[in-house]
Amino acid sequence: MAIGKDFTFSVESTINADRATVWKHVTQMKNVNAELMPYARMTYPADKAEIGGREVPFNQTLFTSIVFLFGFIPIDVHYLKFDKIVPGFAFYENSTTWTHQYWKHTRTLTENVKATIVRDEVHFCPKVIFLGFLFLPLLKFVFGNRHKQLAKAFS
Repeated sequence: MAIGKDFTFSVESTINADRATVWKHVTQMKNVNAELMPYARMTYPADKAEIGGREVPFNQTLFTSIVFLFGFIPIDVHYLKFDKIVPGFAFYENSTTWTHQYWKHTRTLTENVKATIVRDEVHFCPKVIFLGFLFLPLLKFVFGNRHKQLAKAFS
């Protein structure tokens, strides 16, 4: 399958907590959903509720998630897969979805005095290229909201 257009963006913010505490928070699926709401929610199996303190197989689907718009309208299926996890510092997601040929999400945590810089970088390639021009501003907005929710969790 030919790869189409790559869309990319990044969001960065400073969270008022140490890196280890932030890592424990951001690697729990309930907190991922707290960041995504009220715009989206992802399903996950109970035994995969967190990825931060466990062995995660790389380059294979960890689980399949239904993505719900506003928490209740199914809009996509996400096949969650990681290329690499550096415990306490970063994860490198390389997933596919029904709507994307690829969804690459890297989240890095960098300690900065008594705070943590959280940086999300996203690359995605929609299966229907023109949708990328619609998805890009929406996803930037959702990730901006994720960072606001994350900061609120530590305020």
